[in-house]
Amino acid sequence: MRYLLLASHGKLAEGILDSTEMITGKHDNVFTISAYKHEEDDLNRQLESVMVQINHDDELIIVTDIFGGSVNNECMKLLDDTRIHLIAGLNLALVIELVTQMNFKITTDELIHTSIKNAKDAMLYCNQVIQDVPTNEDF
Repeated sequence: MRYLLLASHGKLAEGILDSTEMITGKHDNVFTISAYKHEEDDLNRQLESVMVQINHDDELIIVTDIFGGSVNNECMKLLDDTRIHLIAGLNLALVIELVTQMNFKITTDELIHTSIKNAKDAMLYCNQVIQDVPTNEDF
């Protein structure tokens, strides 16, 4: 089974999951870590609490908020485990792509590459989009 872990500084991960489930429905295979919300929070302990729920034949796709941030850096330490796939750049479009395709019969690498491409394609400078729309005078 594939699982998804959204991990961020503060509540971003929780908010992204809340918005995702508003659009796509509830997902039982998605975890969140909102790091450093409280002084006593221990990121390694939070990661361990997710890892113990993953079986040996499962895969876990972790999406962190920013490459090079402390949350991402801690997750990078898990990459010796071949069940772990790590993406940096948490955003709503990416998570919707991942959760809606998680059960497709494609490899996890394909799922990740397709989801990243589609999420990138969803980022647009709307002012430019409006300017690029052909008008009747262009015909």
